[in-house]
Order: sequence, then C-alpha cells, then structure tokens
Amino acid sequence: MSEGASDRRGIVIGTAGHVDHGKTALVRALTGIETDRWLEEQKRGLTIDLGFARLDLDPGLETGVVDVPGHEDFLKNMLAGATGIDVLLLVVAADEGPMPQTHEHLAIARLLNVRRGVVALTKRDRVDEDWLELASETTRELLDEDPARASWEIVPVSALTGEGIEPLRAALRRSTAEIRARSVEDRFRLPVDRSFSIRGTGTVVTGTVWSGSVGVGDTVRIFPGGGSARVRALQVHEDPRRRVAAGRRCAVALVGVAPAAVARGSVLVDPSEWGSSERLGVRVRALGSRDRPLRHGQRLRVYLGTREVMARLQTADRQPVAPGATAWAVLALEAPLLARTRDRAILRFYSPVTTIGGIRVAELNPPPDWPARTGAWRRILDGAPAEAIAAAVALEGLRGLPVATSSILLGRRAPTLETAAEEAGCVHIGDRWFAADAVTEAMEAVEQSVTRLHAADRRAPGVSKEAVRSAMAPFCDLELAETAVRRLLAGRGLLESGPRLALPGHAPRLTAQEEEGRAQLAGTIEAAGLQPPLVTELGKKLRLDRAVLDDLLRLLQESGLTKAVTPELHVAVGALETMEARVRELLADAAPVPPARFKETFGLSRKYLIPLLEYLDREGVTRRTAKGRVLARPAD
Repeated sequence: MSEGASDRRGIVIGTAGHVDHGKTALVRALTGIETDRWLEEQKRGLTIDLGFARLDLDPGLETGVVDVPGHEDFLKNMLAGATGIDVLLLVVAADEGPMPQTHEHLAIARLLNVRRGVVALTKRDRVDEDWLELASETTRELLDEDPARASWEIVPVSALTGEGIEPLRAALRRSTAEIRARSVEDRFRLPVDRSFSIRGTGTVVTGTVWSGSVGVGDTVRIFPGGGSARVRALQVHEDPRRRVAAGRRCAVALVGVAPAAVARGSVLVDPSEWGSSERLGVRVRALGSRDRPLRHGQRLRVYLGTREVMARLQTADRQPVAPGATAWAVLALEAPLLARTRDRAILRFYSPVTTIGGIRVAELNPPPDWPARTGAWRRILDGAPAEAIAAAVALEGLRGLPVATSSILLGRRAPTLETAAEEAGCVHIGDRWFAADAVTEAMEAVEQSVTRLHAADRRAPGVSKEAVRSAMAPFCDLELAETAVRRLLAGRGLLESGPRLALPGHAPRLTAQEEEGRAQLAGTIEAAGLQPPLVTELGKKLRLDRAVLDDLLRLLQESGLTKAVTPELHVAVGALETMEARVRELLADAAPVPPARFKETFGLSRKYLIPLLEYLDREGVTRRTAKGRVLARPAD
C-alpha cells in the first residue's frame, strides 16, 4: 500500500448503455481487467452482474470503474452499480446509435444527479466516417435534451483496435478535474453490492463508500437488522489499506457476521444514531418520457443505494403526479430503509417493471399531517445550510432538533451544521437545537400548563413539578421545559414552595361547603389529641368525599396545623409537640423505656402508640434499642 493513496481524491466512474454496445470490452481496453467474473457471463458474452476495475487516470486520483449490465433483465443490478458514482461513462455503439437502455440509463443518471459524463462511441472499427458522423449527431441530440449534459464529450473508440482509447482517457481525466474530494468529516456509510466468503478471511463485502471513512478495527453496524461486526481488513482494488475514505470502491473483511446477514442491499454504517425508516417524505420527479402518471396509493419499487423495497405512494390531496411533473409525497415502505435526508432514489413501476421517476428524501418518518410541512421540506432540500437547519428546527418546534442525529436528518456534515445553526440564530439547550424564541415560547407554554393544572385542582395551593413536566412532555423537550421553569422562577413568573409551583397570586379555592368541612376537620383532629379518628373514619364522620378529604388534609398540613404520622393518621401539631416534650422528660435519665411504659404514660392503645413512637423515631427524637427507646441525641 502506498502511504499517499488515501490522500488522493476518490472517484468512481460507472458505465451505462444498451446491451451489447461493448461496455465490458471497453473497460477491459481501458484497465486491462476482465470485469465479467462469472463463467456464464463469459460464455454468453453478456454482463449479468456488476464488475469492478481500477483505472489509472492521474496521480492525484484514485479511480475505480463499475461495469454494469445493460440488458433490461438485469437493470436491477445496474441500479445497484449506479450507487455512488461521480462520472458516467455512457457507451453507445457507433453502428447502432442510442437505444432504449441508453435512454433509460441516462434518465436514471439524471434522477441520481450524476452531472458529469463522457460518451464512448464504441465499435468505431465497424463503421465508415459518414455513419460515424450520423451516430455522433444522434448522440449529441440526445445529450442536448438536458443542459447539464451539453458539455459531455463524445469520443469515438474501438476496444478491438485500441483507436481512441487514449483520447477517451483524456476526456475522462477532464471530466473528473473539478470533482472535489469528499470530506471524511462525515458519517460512514457503505451500501453493499456484493457479499461472499474467503477461506482464511471470512465474510467479505464490497461497495462504494458514500460518506465518511472506515478503518481496520472499527465496529460497524449492519442494516437491516441492526447487528454489528468488526472490520478485520480493507482493500481498494486489491491494495490493502488501514483506512478507506468516501469516493472509493472498497472491500471490507468483517468479523462476527455471516455473508447471508450482510447480502446485497445491506448497508454498513458507523455505530452511532443511524436508524431505519418506515416512511419517507420525498420530492417526486416523474419522467416525462412515460405516459402513465403516478397515482395515490400506487405500489412502486424503490431503489435506494443497493436496496430494493416496495412502497405505496401517498400524494397530497390524492392528486396524481403527471409525467414530467414534480410533487411532494410520502412513501409508505413495505420494508425498512436506512435513508438520510437529501438521498436520491429511483422509482419503478411494480408491473411492468419500468423506470417512472426518482425521489429526493426530505424527511424521515414524517407525521400524518405531512402536507403542512412541505414548505419546510423545500427549504431543507434547496436552501443554504442555515436556511435548511432553521426550517428543520421550526418543524420540530419545542421538541427541538437532536444534535446527534442532525447530520442524518438534514443530510449535511456535522461541522457544516454547527456553523449553520449559529448563523441561523439557533440556541443549543441540552442535546438539541431550538429556534431563538423557543425559550420564550416554552415559558408561555409552562404558564398555560400551570393555569390549566390550577383549574383542574383548585383546592391545591400549587401543582407538583412532575405534573408540569407531564403536561409539557407531549410537545416540549424536558431540558427546554426545565429551562423555561428556571427562567420563570428567576423572574417571579412562578413561585416555588417545596416540590410545588404556583402562579403569583394563586391560592386554593374552596366552596363554602368545603370551607366548613376544613374547619370541622381541624376542630375534630385538634379535639382528639393523640387519638384522632383515622382518615377513613373522618370521611364517614364528616361526610366528606375522599378526594375532598385528602385535599383538605393536605391544606391543614401545609398551613402547619397538622402532621401526617401515617397516611391514615393525622394529628394536630400542638398534640405532637406536647408528646415530644413529655417523651424527652421520660427519657432524660438515658435509661431505655419499653413500650408498656409509654402506654401507661400516655394512655394510648397500640393502634396509636406504635405509629406515634415510630414517628418520633423518624423525626430523630427517639431511637429504638433491644431494651426500649432512648433519646436519639441525649442532652448535654
């Protein structure tokens, strides 16, 4: 392995074109590598599966070629190969010109936003100059249908004689000149296009590193399934590496997983917050070359990376998407997909299996009211990073945008988002980003919640902090709610008393009947001394509903008139203080006093004596020993 290999720009070139137009022969002439690996391919002279080769174009480039099938029967394999390519090498036979698969492959490249390309006009040796000129003109007309392809070079070439091979290399070199190296400061993701086992090595998978980087010894997660494996070894076109970055074809030897568990369609990612999606909010682009619209409820094939899943299309107001039109929609997936916002994917009809359009992911797992969110989706996909994060944060409202998953939810690198969040004026609270006015909005929501809680429990002097948290939880992040409460307390917009909160000026509101009940309750407890009726007996005696009784008892406690010795035994504070004073006198000589002596002194039955003595133990007045109770803190 050359030390500088990983410092070069990684470029992936993908072939495309009609069956039998000479893609594999051309790759062999360019690279010296036979990409038809299977015996059946070599016997039939037909590429069935993906092939891969190294192409040396420039010392500053590390270029790989993906040779894809052209036959309609293997277009699914072609779509897997189109994953992650930077430059399209479109192959058109000079003796036939553009054919049906030529058009479809170009459409797929456009839907996947492959903007750079070169056309190899193959089989130059089979045609004369006039026919060659006609094929070139026809191909140029096809390219000119899309302004993005108007600058693509057309190079006549013969894989048989070698004519045009060097000019084709030069054209490919020019097409890659402005492609920037992909940043390694991103999350690692590699869609798997091959999986097999090698004796002595174990499970090996191959694919194009879409983003980030992976190193020997790293742990990767596997989707679908969510299992994990360790990276034993890495290769780029048979060259061993310690680390492989985005933009490179890569072979990964894995420990701890069988080939069947990481087959084509799987994705390797870093072990962070990646997760599968059951629904995708998308912008759909329907091909204008098809005469069938996309209809609400239609079953479609979705190709994202190397994975194919079925989905149902949900359009706004159930309106169809006409050929050539774009629209917002949701895809209800029949199997989970590991996706990232801004990903592009291909749509094909369920039957007949033809390419109908493409999508760009705008939101992962959108809610049922998604049509109201499409304005934000537009800003997320088309806006600058600051506009995109502001839109995503606005969608989340008081729930906030999780910082840890923001690069997945916005499809942008974390360093870019940190700068963008600052530019957009977002505030960072806990582990989430919020809009600049989120704290003020949360303070208003807390006040409204406390107002409702006061109304629901009018006899209470305040509301518990936990009740406020529960009221805010459905729509507000906990850290933000806590921040709002602290701001309100600091500004006296809320008052705190122990575990309770109250709005300024709030007081318990009792009916005349309840006021009378409180007075009777206080009088009954005070008159009974150390032997008041238990709570259940109080309710019967005073004819008070249990909920009202509990509230009145709580008010008596909070006013300092009574204490709860047990949940069922409430005693007047004066009676308890008198008992405590007598107990201290009784234990003044430090000799342990047994329960019988207390019973004799206070004239109490065990029903009251035991709870009262245990109360004094809890209060730190007495301490129980084997011979009886003593003062917990003897007098000096």
